[in-house]
Amino acid sequence: MKKTLIIILTLLLSFTLVACGSSGSSQTKEESDKSASGSKPITIRLSGAFAEGTDHYYYFETFCKSVYERSNGTVTVVWGHGPEAIPSNQLAEAMQNGMVELVYTPLAYTVTVIPGFAGMKLTDAATMRASGGVDYVNSITTDKLKAHYLGRTQDGSYFVLGMNKEVDSLDDFKGLSIRGTSATKPLISSLGAEMVTMGWADVYQALEKNVVQGAGGTLKDFVDNDLGRVLKTLVLPGVYNSDSSLLIANHVWDKLDDVQKDAIIQSAIDWEKDSLRKNQADNEKNIATLKEAGVKVVDLGEEYKKAAYEAAWKEAEKADAEVAAKLRSYAGM
Repeated sequence: MKKTLIIILTLLLSFTLVACGSSGSSQTKEESDKSASGSKPITIRLSGAFAEGTDHYYYFETFCKSVYERSNGTVTVVWGHGPEAIPSNQLAEAMQNGMVELVYTPLAYTVTVIPGFAGMKLTDAATMRASGGVDYVNSITTDKLKAHYLGRTQDGSYFVLGMNKEVDSLDDFKGLSIRGTSATKPLISSLGAEMVTMGWADVYQALEKNVVQGAGGTLKDFVDNDLGRVLKTLVLPGVYNSDSSLLIANHVWDKLDDVQKDAIIQSAIDWEKDSLRKNQADNEKNIATLKEAGVKVVDLGEEYKKAAYEAAWKEAEKADAEVAAKLRSYAGM
């Protein structure tokens, strides 16, 4: 009798547990939200143009959490890999071939596919969103890169020149050699200087030995490479703007429902806005650090800025006149 009672109680307990699971009465709030939304859970992996853990991804964890919460727990974003898996200059091709899901990359790495994107560094995020420029950019990336454009991730990170000699006017740059990249080439050329290509690891010694008389980069580049000890002048105003952006592959985007898409879009916009806040604060801090090292700050004003932008727009127009003209109109320039 005792054994029979134990068996009956065990069967009743099992039935109760099964019934709870099927009725949903034991669901967590998270599981209930998923059921209510009707969204199919998905995990999306980020492919980055920069190594994992660098400052470029300062907002990544916040973005992941935001997407998860806004999608009612149905979209999980995780780190995938950096340039050790897919070199930065091959990300455009990887997007075209559907080899990636979510991508963080400067649009400068996509100009082999979309030459007109040479003009993206001349735009700012807020103006592009207000004018409809983001929709225009998305129409191009969706077609050419097979990826939906989500927004900027480094807004407000501009480029400056650091010189190992004193400069007070535009004429002082003529004939000088200045380390630069494709991003700063128009600025350097507009000043009548010659651009020299070299990695940051070599810049300190090149400035110290006067192999080059200046270098172009972000304020963070100068501080991180301790160039305050070999620079005499920091040239302002800063020009251009980092075009690092977030894109999601069409083959992933098309699987998402409206709730999930909105969760990703709104979280990307939050990243874009916060990047401007962060970079503005970092810019002030980095200028202060260079001043403390004895570097003199010289602001050459609108004439310098105008020369830099006109040279860069000409470069973009030469690459693709139609796209450059559209970007310029959306940028209000």
